[in-house]
Amino acid sequence: MKDLFLNERKTWALLLFLCLASRLFGTIYYIEDPDSLRFALGVLDYDVSKMQPHFPAYPVFCFIVKVFYSVAGRYALSFSLVGGLATFAIIYFTLEIVRIKVVESFGLSLAFILFFNPLLWLMANRYMPDLLGVALCLSACFFVSKRNNMTAQIGFLIAGLLLGVRLSYAPFILPSLLWSLWISKHKWRLLGAGIAGIVAWLIPLVYITGWDSLVVAGQVQTAGHFSEFGGTVTTEPDYVLRATNLLEGLWADGFGLYWLGRHWATMGAAIMLLGMIAMCWQDLVDRFNKTSLRNSLFWGCVLYLAWIFFFQNVIYKSRHVLPLLPILSLLPAYLIAQLNLRKRLFQLVALCFLSCYSYATLHLVIQHKKPSAIAQVYNYLNDMNDQNLHVASTPLIKYYLAAQGIKAVFIPIESRDDLSRLEKTEDSMQLVVIGSPLNNKIPQSKRTFYHNPYVNRMWSELSVYEY
Repeated sequence: MKDLFLNERKTWALLLFLCLASRLFGTIYYIEDPDSLRFALGVLDYDVSKMQPHFPAYPVFCFIVKVFYSVAGRYALSFSLVGGLATFAIIYFTLEIVRIKVVESFGLSLAFILFFNPLLWLMANRYMPDLLGVALCLSACFFVSKRNNMTAQIGFLIAGLLLGVRLSYAPFILPSLLWSLWISKHKWRLLGAGIAGIVAWLIPLVYITGWDSLVVAGQVQTAGHFSEFGGTVTTEPDYVLRATNLLEGLWADGFGLYWLGRHWATMGAAIMLLGMIAMCWQDLVDRFNKTSLRNSLFWGCVLYLAWIFFFQNVIYKSRHVLPLLPILSLLPAYLIAQLNLRKRLFQLVALCFLSCYSYATLHLVIQHKKPSAIAQVYNYLNDMNDQNLHVASTPLIKYYLAAQGIKAVFIPIESRDDLSRLEKTEDSMQLVVIGSPLNNKIPQSKRTFYHNPYVNRMWSELSVYEY
């Protein structure tokens, strides 16, 4: 028993090192999109009124990254360090929740699946709070699942802190919190711990931002999210499209399995996974029959799935599926563990799956290190260094470029009419149009910048027209 304990400790220590080292390897040294820009600016100069970052302000996440930034001196490294620690926490608490030892075949398989999960790895290097949010979700669910009152209080405290990292993940932990409250004899202590977790970041946030500014930012962002730019069912009511893209987000983006246009390795992983399901079908049926549907984590997944389907941008942003991935990873991990008990041919199928799965992830991680299309546009304009430069673009692209110091007169384009008005400008003006060309003017040059849409779907292709 002592040797097993020591082996576990060594395995966890090695896993912590690998999580940090691998995510530092994947560090990106460019701003890949406007959301990442807001968080980078938030670390340097936290100001919610300037959308640095946008509401709900993410104060806990920004504070943690800022602590690492004060030591590392580079925000890119700081985000990766937080991502590496979050990755380790996700693996640790997933195994603890399902009571699997990391030194067992099932545990090692699950750790491998989570470590090489493509979306988890990419998000670990993004300047975004999502991965830390997943780690806090799982840790909160783990602690509140304990019958010990003090341990459950820790879970509620973490849940309160979670709202300062990723507010939209609240539906995922809600059933676990409600179940813990239902069975507890110390309900007010649990609620007090949750309130303490909220107060810990809310009071500093109000002090820094000001109550009035915070309320205005909240009203603007909330109204915009649900009625304009948030990609909810209100603005994107095509249920078939939402379901299809949600499936793609889970299957292809979430697990790196085959979808039209994807790398050949993803097809190999998909075929092997389907083969493993066929080989272990009876084991899966028996396992499912023994699983209690009263499990609060199961209902957390169901509630969260409904939440993102109706009220999150699942059409263009697959990162919303992140909290579901650790739980869904139990399936391939269980299959691998079962096949390891069988003949060598079955083990070979599992090995082929893991090889294709990890190769596809590493391929995406390496591509992620290359600047996104909008980052390439920024570098291109920055090199021009023209004093008479006029840039016509959408307001969001303008924000991205201007916030990073591009010196130009920016002309917002929100419709075809705006493009038509540009055709009447003087020829002496150095005009750059990003996105769509002018109808009645021939550009002097055209440059198109690309990046892999399966790394980041936003602006995977951008054209720059010079007039």
